[in-house]
Amino acid sequence: MITRKAFTEQVEKLLSRGKGVDVMGAIVKVCEEHRLEPESAKRLLTPPLKEKLEAEAQKLGLVNRGRTSQGTITRFYEEKK
Repeated sequence: MITRKAFTEQVEKLLSRGKGVDVMGAIVKVCEEHRLEPESAKRLLTPPLKEKLEAEAQKLGLVNRGRTSQGTITRFYEEKK
């Protein structure tokens, strides 16, 4: 079993290499190395890692934390006009 600290250190180490690895990819890689399901990594994420992951998700358009986070189909089409 890997500790939260060790998990974070390994993810940060992969990120610092800068070889095109994103936060999600680094987390999955560490999970694979330790034979963990990615879903179980939630308990291992530190607040700084969560912030990096959320920033990455926002950049990719996977998370909407803006003023219109309660999107609807009607609102989608209204905004497109």
